[in-house]
Amino acid sequence: MQLIIQTLLPLMLLIALGSVLKLTIADDTWTKVLNKLAIYLLFPALIFSGMIKVKLETIDDLSFIYGNFIILVLVIATLYLTLKHFGFSKSIVNTYVISVFFGNVGYLGFPILSSLFPDFEGIISMHIALYTFLLFTIGIAILEFSVHQKIGMSTLKDTLKNPLLLAVLFSIFLLWMNIKLPFVVLRTVDLLAAGATPIILISLGIFLAQGLPKHIEYKHVVGLISLKLLLMPLLFFIYFLLSGGGTNLAISVLEAGMPLAITPFILGELYPMEREMIAFSIVISCFLSVFTLPLLMLLLGVV
Repeated sequence: MQLIIQTLLPLMLLIALGSVLKLTIADDTWTKVLNKLAIYLLFPALIFSGMIKVKLETIDDLSFIYGNFIILVLVIATLYLTLKHFGFSKSIVNTYVISVFFGNVGYLGFPILSSLFPDFEGIISMHIALYTFLLFTIGIAILEFSVHQKIGMSTLKDTLKNPLLLAVLFSIFLLWMNIKLPFVVLRTVDLLAAGATPIILISLGIFLAQGLPKHIEYKHVVGLISLKLLLMPLLFFIYFLLSGGGTNLAISVLEAGMPLAITPFILGELYPMEREMIAFSIVISCFLSVFTLPLLMLLLGVV
């Protein structure tokens, strides 16, 4: 639990800093400017920086990736079809689909899991790469469709212009072709990537300091957090038991149980999503994960 608190505390302090800035010098324009900086520069650098460092040759068994892929796609499809069937608005549908399957697998997941499993950083990176790839392919396609209401060449062009997706595709291309970039380029990307999470957490704090709008439906906050912290790890825990366990699958369970990520909050700047709901759910789920993650570790026998 101490490790989780130590990893979460800087996130919460940066959110608090954003709230202090809102009460002193920041105005409403700060959030839009910081979000655009993150979307078009910092987050693509963060994605690229993480994926380009994956060492495929160090991973001798990729079977866990196939299982993860199937479960995550099924979660996305089930949420999307179920919510559409019951007539929820596109912003609610988008919020659930993106926020539930994509958790804080990188900034929070990597340091926690690499401390628990110091010899499995390549496996952990593969998990993060899979989540990132699904978010910026299937996830972005769903978000784009919610805007254009059709799939055509214009939708495909808009999707392919997304800087976050481009970062994923470019890193996959370099890995596939085994192309090594110069150190100075990688170092520059790393410097940009280092600013992504602090900038967005400060932006989130500024946003929250504006006060929670009265129209937030707290039943959906409960729904988001319950699905993210309870249902997602439960699905992967069943997969863990049926597949005979092992460290790779234990990592899968813990990554699935990470709290809500800040990336959906950023995507809400571009697509119809419930940003207020996401912002509030991020804070609450981070707090609750202090209790849920140790429980998962106990069930998996890794503590």
